[in-house]
Order: sequence, then structure tokens, then C-alpha cells
Amino acid sequence: MITLRQATLEERPAIADLTLDAYAEYADEMGEESWLRYARSTRELILTDPSLLRMVAVEDDDIVGSVVYCPPYEKDFGAQRIKNPYPEMRLLSIVPRHRNKGIADKLINACEQKAAQENSAAITLHTTRLMAVAKAMYERRGYQRFSEIDFHLAPDVVVLGYVKKLDNGANHDAS
Repeated sequence: MITLRQATLEERPAIADLTLDAYAEYADEMGEESWLRYARSTRELILTDPSLLRMVAVEDDDIVGSVVYCPPYEKDFGAQRIKNPYPEMRLLSIVPRHRNKGIADKLINACEQKAAQENSAAITLHTTRLMAVAKAMYERRGYQRFSEIDFHLAPDVVVLGYVKKLDNGANHDAS
């Protein structure tokens, strides 16, 4: 049985390893320099960022999936300044042998529910064209392009912003 819970401080290195293992399939297409920069920043974010909520999916005491939930932010991505007025789901990762078991849906649902509980009108995420399976999954779930939060990971790698309006009675514009 899969259970979801907030990750402990001690589990952060395992979450970072799981995430980078899950995303390593894109390393060749990203190029070595971009991948190394991405891996370094991802590990640092998971290990140290105090503003994040890290959730894990656990089966028989083993972490089989994780996701990071971020509050709204304004920050620099290279030369770009991005202002995201909504919470964001990041770095959804599932252990490969546990994929296609509904774990990703459970983690996404948890992030969407948290955003709704916070009275947010929407939740966002980022993905790339390289992540075609994930991109299609998000679009099936009602996520739409939100180019206002796009940024470049490398000159030829655009990280695409997506938003999903939440039906929670919030009186904000999420378009």
C-alpha cells in the first residue's frame, strides 16, 4: 500500500538521489554542462531550501516517489526574472519500477489539494519538451501553458510553464 507523507530531514539525500536518477534519462539530450548545472541546483534545492515542502510516497518503508511543493516566488533564472503568483509543484519523481501504478497521480493530487487549502486560484509546474510523457500527463489533468513563467535552462533548452486553475472558490485570476 502506498502512503504519502511529508519527508523527514534525514530523507532529503534519498529524495535528491531518486529525483536525479529519474531525470537522468534526459542528461544526454540536455548536454553535459547543462545536466551538471541542473543536477547541482536540483540537489541543493532539495537538500537546503527552507521554503519547500517535500512529500514522499512510501511503500513498505521504501520511498518510491517524491515531489516538491513550492510557495509563490519571484526569483532569477539566469538573466530572467520570473514572478510566479501561484504555488508550484516541482521535481515529481517515481522510482522506475514503480511507474504506472498511480503514484504520480497521488502526489499531484496532494499538491493540488494543498494549493486549494491555501486558497490559491491555481497551481503551476515546469516541464520540457524532452519530458513528453510527463507533459502529456499534465495536459490530460487540465494543465495549460503559462508562458509567463517559462525560462531557459540552456540556450536551446526551454523550461515550459504550466498552470491549472483550481475550483476552490478563490477569487483570483489564474489565466
